[in-house]
Amino acid sequence: MNKSRFILKKIHRGFSLIEVAIAVLVISLVATFSLKGKELIRTARLRAVIDQVETFKIATNSFMEKYGALPGDLQNAKELIDESLENGSGNGEIISADDAKRFWSHLIKSGLISVEMTNGYPISKIGGYFSVSSKISDKPGTWLILSKGTSDNQKFSGILTPDDAHYIDKTIDTGVPTEGDVQIIKGQYASGECFIGSKYNFKNKNEDCVILFRIW
Repeated sequence: MNKSRFILKKIHRGFSLIEVAIAVLVISLVATFSLKGKELIRTARLRAVIDQVETFKIATNSFMEKYGALPGDLQNAKELIDESLENGSGNGEIISADDAKRFWSHLIKSGLISVEMTNGYPISKIGGYFSVSSKISDKPGTWLILSKGTSDNQKFSGILTPDDAHYIDKTIDTGVPTEGDVQIIKGQYASGECFIGSKYNFKNKNEDCVILFRIW
C-alpha cells in the first residue's frame, strides 16, 4: 500500500526542474541543428550557382575564340555549327529575349555546355534561370542575369536575398554590389532595397535581388 502511494505521489508531482531543463535543451539543439542544416544547404546551392557561372564564362570565351563572335550573334551559325540553329545579327550585342535564347542554343549546339533548360534558358541550381544581355541600364558589357524570370530581357524578377547576393559577390568578386564583374540590381517586383549606396542592405530578408555576372 505504501509503495503504491509513493508511485502515485511521484506521478502527481510531474516533471522535475532538471527534466524540464533537459527537455528545453534538447528542443533548442534540434532547432539549432535544423537551422544550421538549412543554412548549409543554401550555401551549397549558392556555390553550385558559382560553378555554373564559371562554366558559362569559359564556354562563352571558347566560343568567341573559335568563331569570332558572341554566342547568339554569330551570323553563319547555321552553316558552321548546326542547321537547326538561327543565325545571329552580327551586331556584337545580345539584347532581346530571342537574342538571349539564341545565345544558349549556340552554346549547346556547339557542344560547349550541357545543361537542363526551361523555355530556352538554363535552369539555375538555386531556382530561376539565367538570361544574358548587353543592355543593362548603365552597365557596359555583356552580362549573365540570374533571376526568377523576365518577359522582355530588360526587367527581371528578384531571386536572391541581399545575404545570398553578398555571399556570391564576395566569393568571386569585390563584395561591392555596384562595382566589379558581379553586380546587383533590384528585382522588378521587389518590396525592399538590395543595397543602400555601395553597401548591401542586410536588413532586407526578402528575395528581391537580381545578380549580374559580366562575361564580356
